Amino acid sequence: MTALAWMGKHATALLAVGVFLGLALPDLATLARPLLVPTIIVMLVFSLLRLQPSAVLAAARSPGRVLPVVGFVLLVSPAIGQAGVALLDLESWFGAGVAVAVVVWTASPPLVSVTALATILGLDGALSLMAMTLGGLLMPLTLPPLVLSLIGLDLHIGVGELMLRLTAMLVLAGIAAAAIRMVAGAARIQKHSAAIDGGFVLIMLVFAVAVMDGVTGAALANPAKVAGLLALVFAVSLILQLIGFVLFLPAGRRTATTVALISGNRNMAIVLGAAPAAFHPDAFLYLAILQFPIYLLPALLRPVYRKFGK
Repeated sequence: MTALAWMGKHATALLAVGVFLGLALPDLATLARPLLVPTIIVMLVFSLLRLQPSAVLAAARSPGRVLPVVGFVLLVSPAIGQAGVALLDLESWFGAGVAVAVVVWTASPPLVSVTALATILGLDGALSLMAMTLGGLLMPLTLPPLVLSLIGLDLHIGVGELMLRLTAMLVLAGIAAAAIRMVAGAARIQKHSAAIDGGFVLIMLVFAVAVMDGVTGAALANPAKVAGLLALVFAVSLILQLIGFVLFLPAGRRTATTVALISGNRNMAIVLGAAPAAFHPDAFLYLAILQFPIYLLPALLRPVYRKFGK
């Protein structure tokens, strides 16, 4: 067994351990920070490689399955996030920057890595891919007006420019995945699926280290604040996953579990990256600490995902 195949077989455990690398090695985190955007694109390529084209086409032909998921992620979820922020008075607990970050996170599209995570966990990778793709393309139309109306934050995002960036990223990753599939062949890709998963894990580890830049210093300077944020990000992710699961349970347990995974893993980085001047530094700290549930929950909840995702 190759090193990558071994990593693929132990993907969830390695991701759980890897999230602490950036904390333990802050200098390495600073060094890896320029790799954030390239790793997002490479993760998307790996996600596309592991999906069968027939499964993607089947999901595309069933908009009735995909559109409700996207509607929940982009429209219903932000309303839930704003209601939670107001009900719990998070602004008085953590400050306005964190309160804004929570609402923006609930309005963000699914992570580009959610497709590969769904595949590794035995869930519906095709559904997660369609939700991630459509959610990413529609997000520039939904997030700015929603966030502006809910919390009064002007993101200064040019809709056309942001959609063009998202589309370019998806097209670039799609062309790369198609070229690899054409050269390698479907049979060889299937044979080496564990190694592909291992490559995905390796890239996610690089991303985790890079995004942790500055978190160690913040934890040493204000450990109580970071501990509170850590509890908050886990609570927000788990609550959204539970709501998504319950709402989509009539569609079947596998679909509901896939929606739960999608609901708790959002691409907030692309929003903060598009309009960094609009956000308080606490929002970027929130984004970094978000990596803990992203990397730890697949390992902690793997038996649950597999049980309900059959």
